[in-house]
Amino acid sequence: MIPDSVMQEMLEQKKQVTEQMAKAKIEYFVINVPNDQFGYYIMIDGQMYIEQKNIPAVQGLNGFKTKEDAEKVAKRVIEKIKEGEMPPTIEMKDLEALGVKM
Repeated sequence: MIPDSVMQEMLEQKKQVTEQMAKAKIEYFVINVPNDQFGYYIMIDGQMYIEQKNIPAVQGLNGFKTKEDAEKVAKRVIEKIKEGEMPPTIEMKDLEALGVKM
């Protein structure tokens, strides 16, 4: 079990990140990757934060099959960043909820 003092510190850090990211300019760009597939960049205040050329949480190096799928996941990543999840993590359940084709 995590001590209360450590848990409190973690919650405070998440709150600070959430406040900081609320002020930041966060944007995404869908990119082309090999084999007619797609990935994305996440930029925070003009600086590259994430370069995602393959589908996260899926074994292998395949990109997204559609531009729309890459865009849906990029938007979900931005939501997680704004919620204070740093680094943001995409899991299989996120991909399934978004209807990403694999």
